[in-house]
Amino acid sequence: MKKLLGKALHGLASLIGTIFTVLINFMNILVMTFEGIRSLLALVFMVGCSTFIFLPTLLLFLPSKVWYAIFIILVIPVLGPKFISILRYGNYVLTEWMYDRANYLITGQRVGFENISDYSEKYKVDQERERQRQAEEEARARQEQMYNYFEDLFGNFTYYDARDFNQGNFGGFDGTYNNGNFGGFSGVNDLGFKERYERATGKLGVPVNTDIYEVKLAYRKLAKKYHPDLNKEPGAKEKFQEINDAYEFLSEENIKKYKNTYL
Repeated sequence: MKKLLGKALHGLASLIGTIFTVLINFMNILVMTFEGIRSLLALVFMVGCSTFIFLPTLLLFLPSKVWYAIFIILVIPVLGPKFISILRYGNYVLTEWMYDRANYLITGQRVGFENISDYSEKYKVDQERERQRQAEEEARARQEQMYNYFEDLFGNFTYYDARDFNQGNFGGFDGTYNNGNFGGFSGVNDLGFKERYERATGKLGVPVNTDIYEVKLAYRKLAKKYHPDLNKEPGAKEKFQEINDAYEFLSEENIKKYKNTYL
C-alpha cells in the first residue's frame, strides 16, 4: 500500500513540476515580448518628441484603455522576473519535498529533510552560492582582462603574485607543510580513503568538493532512477546497490575529512 501511495505521490510531483515549468516558460516569453514592446515604444516616443514638441501633451488625451495597456507594458517587464523567481522557488521546494516523501514510501529509506522549511532554506543557500559563484567568475574575467591589457601594453613579463612569497611558493614549489603534505607531496594518510571517496563521488555524479546536501539530492535522484521497483532493466539492482554504498560512504564526516586533507 505504501509503495502504491509513493508512486502516486511521485506522479503527482511530476505533474506539478510540469505545470510549474510551463508557467515559468510562459512568463519568460511574456516578459521578453513586453520588454521588446516597451523598448519599441520608448524609441517611438523619443523620435516623436524630437520631431513633434507637443507630443507629450497630446498623450494626456489618450483613451483610458490605451493608458491601461501602456501601464501593463511597463509593469510586466519589472514584476515578471520577480514572479518567475517565486515560481522557481515554489517548484523546487514543493516538488523536492514530494519526491523525497515518495521515495521514502517506495524504498523505506529516508532521504532529504524532514520539514518543508528545510528545503526552502536549502534553496536560498543554493541561490546565494550561485550568486557568489557568478560574482567570482565575473571578478576573474575582469582580472584576466586587466592582465591581458597590461601584457599588451608592456609586453611579456614575469608576474609573481605576492601571495607566493607569503606562502613560500617559488616557481611552482610550495614550501608549506600541512598534514603531511609538503610541496604537493602527500605522505601515507588513510591509504585508500582518497580513492574510495573519489570513486563514491563519481558514482553519485557530484564534485569532490561537494556538501552533504548535494550528496542527498544526487542520491535521491539516482535511487529513484535505478530502484528495482521502478527500473526493470538488467543491472539496475547492482547499480542501485553501488549508489547505496556510495551514499553511505559519503557521510558529512568523510566529506569534511577529504576537504581538510586533500583540498
